[in-house]
Amino acid sequence: MRFPNVGLAQLSKTLITIRGPDATKFLNGLITSRLLPNIVKKKQHTISESEENRNVNLSEIIDVSKNYGLIHEDIYDPDGTITISRDGINSMILNSKGRVVTDCFLYPEPFHNLDGMFDKEMEQPGFVLEVDSSISSQLMMLLKLHKLSAKVDISPDKSLFSYYYYNDTVQFDEWLEEIQFKYLKGQDPVTALQDANSFIKDELFFNSDIAKNILGFAVDNRIPNFGVKFVTNKPISNDNPEGIPLESVFSSQFKEKFDTTTIAEDEVIRRRFENGVFETQDAPKGTSLLPFECNLDYVNGLSLDKGCYVGQELTIRSFNNGVIRKRIFPVQFFEITDESLDYLQHHPIELDSQDPIVDVFTGIPDSTLTKLEITPLQEKSESNPESDGQDPSASTAAAASPFASTRSVRKRKTSIGKLMSRQDNLGLVLFPVADVEKNQFYKLEVPSLEDGHKHIGLKVGIPDWWPE
Repeated sequence: MRFPNVGLAQLSKTLITIRGPDATKFLNGLITSRLLPNIVKKKQHTISESEENRNVNLSEIIDVSKNYGLIHEDIYDPDGTITISRDGINSMILNSKGRVVTDCFLYPEPFHNLDGMFDKEMEQPGFVLEVDSSISSQLMMLLKLHKLSAKVDISPDKSLFSYYYYNDTVQFDEWLEEIQFKYLKGQDPVTALQDANSFIKDELFFNSDIAKNILGFAVDNRIPNFGVKFVTNKPISNDNPEGIPLESVFSSQFKEKFDTTTIAEDEVIRRRFENGVFETQDAPKGTSLLPFECNLDYVNGLSLDKGCYVGQELTIRSFNNGVIRKRIFPVQFFEITDESLDYLQHHPIELDSQDPIVDVFTGIPDSTLTKLEITPLQEKSESNPESDGQDPSASTAAAASPFASTRSVRKRKTSIGKLMSRQDNLGLVLFPVADVEKNQFYKLEVPSLEDGHKHIGLKVGIPDWWPE
């Protein structure tokens, strides 16, 4: 049993508003995406000369003291295209050691200003930062720590609500591609705002009657055209008299083309796991990860030429050196049988909430998942020293020594991967890239009441949306 093909879900996220004259500069120093038009080349590995020349004109176009929108760029775009628009972006916040604090979505607020209904908010920079609720308290402490004398107001806003819509049809993918080309590819802040206003007025997605309730909008391009995210100032509910009725959210022309069924947030998570999209809250609390281990470069959350920010030096140096040793991969768990192996060798990983393998994880706390041992499904023979590249004479010499044990000692195994999270029969595992390139099948040791432990298989999936 998989997730629905289409749906609208409310996300249990914390939304933090950041407003003030210094809001743009403040956030630029914290997130991995670029908000400022000017770039500062302080060290050799920070930015290249060609990148510096390519961005000269942005300073003439963007006034960071104004509510200009956001800069959009893709490090894997061969043309190096930079656009300015009012839809949100995926990004990440790091600590001073270059380790991940949290991933996030950042929205310029408001998304539009149709008929001047948000004139007051447009007077100065304003943003909505969307993060997982489990990290919100820690993040608020970090934001206030870095605020210093910056002229910004930072506060969690419980009156804002986050929603996610996806539709896994070719028709929706084509529609979303067209929408982005027409309304979300501006070349300057004025055009960006005009396009956002037209997007609302033309009722391509939203019913214009709720224009005053739409504060943030984003295309989820962690995977190209993965879905649509938006922020409202009222809940979408048919039961809450203060909310927005579901039938009033989407425009008539959108509902004529696409289904708008509501679903649970769990379905959004299941879909994310099958597609191999990791979010930092998936890992057990306290897990230390690097941004490239979380595939930040693959999910369109990194700028290479923005200059300095917290954790920037290690991140950019790692990218420029071209050596990413570990990444988080999606995996599928299975019972180790010939039939299962034969099937998975010829099919991609797929979510199945009814798979009997799910029962194996009953009683295993999520906090202990990273401690479970992962080793290759087909291991080298331990009885033949030559198979491990050892000198056979070494064991003979050891046995001849009066201080050496004559008993055969079993080598302690080292877990190759680290299981970050599990959803039904799927998981997200941190693996050395070199190991996955050689082998896609492994076994996971899990506790068992019968024998103390048992092994189940796991197949590593390589998402087809990853750059080659």
